[in-house]
Amino acid sequence: MRTLVLSALCAVALVACAGANLDLQRASARAMTPTPYPDSVTISDVHHDRLGNLRSWVATTRTGVYDCSLEPTERAPLCAKRDPVR
Repeated sequence: MRTLVLSALCAVALVACAGANLDLQRASARAMTPTPYPDSVTISDVHHDRLGNLRSWVATTRTGVYDCSLEPTERAPLCAKRDPVR
């Protein structure tokens, strides 16, 4: 019984994380110019503040790497493309 409950909780946590990652992909894609397909955006290095609020992350597409952040008073993230290494 414990194993069943524990596995159900793990499954719910995995689905919640996958949903949050998909939301970050979509929000990042909307903040980039030119706008890529959300499925082509890969999210990494997600950082939260002490209260658990999302603060910054890195979004990678075929066209480049973007540093994204979300200010507490804003609804949409800001994504800036990194300069290519010379």
